[in-house]
Amino acid sequence: MPLTRDETRGSGLAVAVDLVNTWDELHPEPDLIEGLVDVRTWLEWHGLKTAAAQLAERDVDAVRELRSRLDRVFDAQEEDEAAALLNALAREHGVPPQLERAAKGWRVRTWPEEHEGLSAVAAYSTAGLLEAFQELGWKRFGRCAGSPCRCAFVDRSRNRTRRYCCSLCADRVAQAQYRARRRGAPPPRREAGRRGS
Repeated sequence: MPLTRDETRGSGLAVAVDLVNTWDELHPEPDLIEGLVDVRTWLEWHGLKTAAAQLAERDVDAVRELRSRLDRVFDAQEEDEAAALLNALAREHGVPPQLERAAKGWRVRTWPEEHEGLSAVAAYSTAGLLEAFQELGWKRFGRCAGSPCRCAFVDRSRNRTRRYCCSLCADRVAQAQYRARRRGAPPPRREAGRRGS
């Protein structure tokens, strides 16, 4: 299961992206959520141990449904469509905004306490995507250009050049292009990994 390993680990954004990426076209069985253990692994990785403990096997299908709804944000054809999808999730799972202490001051919290289980996770991950949408823009929401991989990412690079979900896909494509050049064959077709500016 691909899990965020950078400084965003534990953020609502990383929780959302990692959930979307539990459907991975590069694997023989693309659904990487086989059961409750996988759901708990994903949540515990991000420090959401209380939420993980609240979930049971009966919640696995609801987690897959949440994944599907978050996935649609990355596949939206227009910015307004993506915003509407996120707003629907926020209305469904969010709570009225409130201030709470954070490491460097205050933050606005729009999600229930972790003991609420999946509802808290849905609202927290939605809040992470809403924040990224507002700060970075929808055009930074992308899909990996390393076909057949379709993993999602949010481009947080300064120069807006991210094309791959991870360095493994970037290396895989570079190696395939190198081998094609050595054989004199046309290089493999690249697919757009993010929207144009």
